[in-house]
Amino acid sequence: MGEITKIRKRLDKLWSEITRSRNNGLCERCNSPANQAHHVIGRKNYNLRWDLRNGCLLCPNCHWLQSYSAHIDGLGFSKWFESYRPEDYEYLMIEKDKKINRTIFDYEELEKYLKEKLNEIR
Repeated sequence: MGEITKIRKRLDKLWSEITRSRNNGLCERCNSPANQAHHVIGRKNYNLRWDLRNGCLLCPNCHWLQSYSAHIDGLGFSKWFESYRPEDYEYLMIEKDKKINRTIFDYEELEKYLKEKLNEIR
């Protein structure tokens, strides 16, 4: 496994842990107990994959299980997100199509930033 792949896995873990620490452990959509980190713009978008504004804490129902969930009703979720976090929605719509080429240094800096954010939460 290459060094960038290892860093990406660590970034995924950090991003998830930070996202799951939001909203006092309650789903941002329905306020039920939650522990699932959801990418608003999918994980395949490496520009936003580890951007904290691209994360949302959801319960299993709002994430996967119900007809209204983020993965089943993406358009409904998008409309909810736009009304709930309009500044983040606007930011993501602007940033989602930008192309970036990260170096190993860029990944290391991103990891350092996310570690600092996680330490602020703890």
